[in-house]
Amino acid sequence: MATIATPSLKIRSDDIFFPAMTFLMLGIVLSGFAKTYFLAGMMRAKLPNKLVHIHGFVFVLWIFLLVIQAMLVASHKVKWHMRLGVFSLILLPSMFILGILTLFDFVRRTAEDPLLVLIGDLETIAIFVALASWGLLVRRDTTSHKRLMILATMTIMGPAISRWDIGIPATLALILVLPLFVLVYDLWSLRRVARPTLVANVLNLAWILTLMPVSKMVFWQRFIEWIRHP
Repeated sequence: MATIATPSLKIRSDDIFFPAMTFLMLGIVLSGFAKTYFLAGMMRAKLPNKLVHIHGFVFVLWIFLLVIQAMLVASHKVKWHMRLGVFSLILLPSMFILGILTLFDFVRRTAEDPLLVLIGDLETIAIFVALASWGLLVRRDTTSHKRLMILATMTIMGPAISRWDIGIPATLALILVLPLFVLVYDLWSLRRVARPTLVANVLNLAWILTLMPVSKMVFWQRFIEWIRHP
């Protein structure tokens, strides 16, 4: 009796590593914002205002989209991955605008010195948008695309990690370590460091090392005053 052979799908190391990175970031976000957002009822949580609610909702959508997209590629459902990818074209500019507006709102509300938060968040938002935009532009280059989308999202893990209350040095250390996972994976899987991985790690290191020197510029105090009293 004749049998019909069905092709077996080969599991690649990428199909394990990149979804694992998305679940790692999902875990960071869930644990970081558990008390103030997820366990507090999400849209029912007692956040400062509606702007923060919308910002949080869009941010969470991006994380879940990243997880779903990585899983679709790992399961070889590329057509669905491409269809869902359209949503990233909407979420990316939305996250940029909402990120800036929410940051300015925080500067206006806080009674503490917002200098380091302002500079750090502006730098990471800029890096996130640059890497994610690059990733979308080179989406046909799968090696670069998947790395850029993961590395871009890693740059905005700071707010979630800071909610662990482990101190600024430990928080910055973890932010520095995250993209190194991709660098080490590149050395193992490609026997080289992919250009997007190198660029992302350099940018990540650069904003951390320049945070304190840049904060000493007089311009920032004037900028804060402008935000608070436009």
